[in-house]
Amino acid sequence: MKTQIYFAAVSGFLVLCAFSANAMTLEQYLETVQNKNRTFSSLRASKEAGNLRYMQGDLELSPQLTAQGSYLDDKGISYTTSGTVDHNQVRQYSLGLGKKFSTGTQIQVQGSIQAANAEGTTASGTFANETHTGTVGVSLSQSLWKNFFGEATRLRWERESAQRGLEVGGYDLQLKQSLSEAEAAFWDLIYLQQELEIRRSGLERAHKIETWVKKRLNNGIGDRSDALNAQGLTASRELQLLATQDELVAAQKKVADQLELSTAEQLPPLEANLKIPRSDWGQNLKSGQGRVVRLDSYLAVLEARAKSVAAKESKDQLRPDLTLEGQYKTNGYDTDDSSAWRRATEKDHPVSAISLKLTWLLDWETKDGVRTAAQRDALAAKLKKERKLLEGESAWSELQRRHQELNKKILAAQKMSEVQNQRASVERELLSRGRSITSQVITAEQDADEAELSLTKLRAEQRKLESQSRLFVKLEDEI
Repeated sequence: MKTQIYFAAVSGFLVLCAFSANAMTLEQYLETVQNKNRTFSSLRASKEAGNLRYMQGDLELSPQLTAQGSYLDDKGISYTTSGTVDHNQVRQYSLGLGKKFSTGTQIQVQGSIQAANAEGTTASGTFANETHTGTVGVSLSQSLWKNFFGEATRLRWERESAQRGLEVGGYDLQLKQSLSEAEAAFWDLIYLQQELEIRRSGLERAHKIETWVKKRLNNGIGDRSDALNAQGLTASRELQLLATQDELVAAQKKVADQLELSTAEQLPPLEANLKIPRSDWGQNLKSGQGRVVRLDSYLAVLEARAKSVAAKESKDQLRPDLTLEGQYKTNGYDTDDSSAWRRATEKDHPVSAISLKLTWLLDWETKDGVRTAAQRDALAAKLKKERKLLEGESAWSELQRRHQELNKKILAAQKMSEVQNQRASVERELLSRGRSITSQVITAEQDADEAELSLTKLRAEQRKLESQSRLFVKLEDEI
């Protein structure tokens, strides 16, 4: 039974490594994850939508075409000095083009034609008059206070820019977190593959020790307790191997989920060297000037910027509005419809108008409340930003410190593993000569395996730690 378990474990490992010639590297794995995993596709689509969403704010600056047709049939009676009008029919068609500019200037150009038919009675009898009017006009308005030559538009652009950066940055953070999780799953699987190899080698050595001890016992020169110790070592190694196999299957499932493989698809073999640190990790952050912070700290900076602009925008919107408005319109009269339209640009009967309009909200208490709320939001976001920046800088410093400490631990663990492997080798040789006891060999074997596993685990942890550097950004502008 033990031998069957051993060979099953070995066979599973060999199947996993059979495709080593076509093994997938970390870069290939991450690229495949980003292309196949629908989490990344969803976040990229949301990011694109976030970039496009804020274009709708400029819809108010888009040219607007208006066309209108109307018909009026009025049978109400009206009295004039010359008689009574008891029936009016009016048909009107208009076409206009309007545009609001970023300066707050609004321009409207409109042309219209109107046909009016009036019927009534006078002292001399009934009458029916039909007149046609063609007009072309232009109107203009400009805010001189509330939106002084586009101040509100500039504030809106600034706020929307910060909000767009905040929303898109949130999706970037999720993308990088998902990528970091995918890489962590990669390194977990690489570690368990190496742990399986270590467990397999340990079980193989345990079998050799057990066989040698049993042979001495059968020859009458061994001790029963030594045989039991050797059997216990083999059983312990088999149990550890089974546990590692189970963890390996779970890690493979996690990687397969990242790659979105179906149950019928085989997981491609992965290949990486845990011994080689990523020399380029965080290099873009370490070079140049600027503060290195976590991405969520940068999002707090953008949020504070948006809230600050929103407070200014709120103050601007509550100002009194002084609007300058002007209009000029021509009138062309004729009894013929087409002639009236041709004469629409004649300047014989123009209409000119100019006005200055003041609009003032008189509810001071409500206005103060709105302004104060926006200012408090801006202050809260500013304080949150300052705290997040401190946390972000501290996190980057801690990441570098932990990486350096792991370097020290890996060197120490490497020395310990070498010593323990040498000790186990010496103990095995002494046991073969009858100059050592089985318990010492077993202890040395266990210590050697644990030391090698500790070293491998530390290396895997360092690779996973290096992957977290993608969650940091450098702030090169003033904040």
